[in-house]
Amino acid sequence: MEQLRTLLVVDADMRFLENFRASMEGSFHILSSPTEAETLDLLARKKIDVMLLEVNLGEGKSGLDVLRRVKESMPDFPIVIQTAQPSVESAVEAMRLGAYHYMSKSPQVEELKTLVEKALAERELKRDYELLREEVERVSGSIVGSSSLMLRVFESVQRVSMTDVTVLITGESGTGKELVAREIHAASKRSQRIFVTVNCASLVKELIESELFGHQKGSFTGATNTKLGKFELADGGTIFLDEIAELDVHLQVKLLRALQEKEIDRIGGTSPIPVDVRVIAATNRDLNMMTERGAFRQDLFYRLNVYPIHMPPLREHKEDIPLLVDHFLRRFGATLNKPSITVRPQALELMMQYNWPGNVRELENILQRAILLAPGSSIEPEHLPKEMVDSSVPVTEGVSLPVIEREARDTAARVAIYRALERTNWNIKESSALLGVPEKTLYDKCSKLGIRLRGAK
Repeated sequence: MEQLRTLLVVDADMRFLENFRASMEGSFHILSSPTEAETLDLLARKKIDVMLLEVNLGEGKSGLDVLRRVKESMPDFPIVIQTAQPSVESAVEAMRLGAYHYMSKSPQVEELKTLVEKALAERELKRDYELLREEVERVSGSIVGSSSLMLRVFESVQRVSMTDVTVLITGESGTGKELVAREIHAASKRSQRIFVTVNCASLVKELIESELFGHQKGSFTGATNTKLGKFELADGGTIFLDEIAELDVHLQVKLLRALQEKEIDRIGGTSPIPVDVRVIAATNRDLNMMTERGAFRQDLFYRLNVYPIHMPPLREHKEDIPLLVDHFLRRFGATLNKPSITVRPQALELMMQYNWPGNVRELENILQRAILLAPGSSIEPEHLPKEMVDSSVPVTEGVSLPVIEREARDTAARVAIYRALERTNWNIKESSALLGVPEKTLYDKCSKLGIRLRGAK
């Protein structure tokens, strides 16, 4: 049997309290309080789900003072004002302070029950969404997203992290390939050891072998000291080889040997050096096509491509843009002394329509610049690049702000629910406990989101 929710009634009218308790019997567990002090004490000691508050508490005491005090420490707590002496002034003040609803006392008990249930449901939904979003962010860490495409990435990261297999991350520039590599390392058994990054495209061709494998003193002109390469530095940890397609064929052979034999040769060295390194590589090019043209060794491609992860371009998962915007606003807003900055709906709609050739990195840079350009606390369309505004199309229902928010919320919910179900082997009771929601709520959400509970227990 599902446990009754607790409703706290704050009212000095004892007769009303007795009648109310009798009418609500079986629907809620009722607690009552006639004063502000007793109310705050009950909230501190008891788990209370919703409050029904009278404005006139007698002896000149106002329920609005209770409302103000409670909202200061519990801004999301639902409080319904039901008063025998309604007024426009108190109604305006109550709603300004954050009351869920304001109404006059009425004998219509069913109407009040419906209203309280609605307040509870909305609070539960908000709490669920925050929990689900925290679950997504906990799993994904610095990678932000809740779309089905990003869910695949998160699942791949989770699956491969506790192994030592080589990973090849593909995707366009700016999609977050290095972030994925860092997430894999952070979740692996090597997380306490070093993570070394090598950008194969940025190194001078003549020096890249020394950078990767090191050299002995005197092995070539200018080698005045013995130098450890990146592989030796990464011993026990992870090495991330970005833009691996830029590695020339000679070094591809040496890299293949390092992967196969788990040892490297310094330039000018006389004996191999064993290394224990987990290799993660990334590229924005088609290595499979390069192997067919002979531009990349096929045997090395197979060694690197043990576990492939593809990072989708942002234009293919635009539903993640609101979450990404929120993430970057919080990060840059804090560092640029604008912690409360927001994006106006018109500006967000422009972002949803834009094609994002530079992917998430472009979004990050544009938001950082927009925060600097915005004189106030909101980013307007005029703070965005001209090419973004020029490429806009007439706004449709499909990209309106309420639709964006709803789709982002629903996708985030699917992510966390699927994760909880998988983690508990589709056990509904355990999944609901993991998510912190009643079993009925989980069933209802699965039905609403189109999640088929096949094999559920």
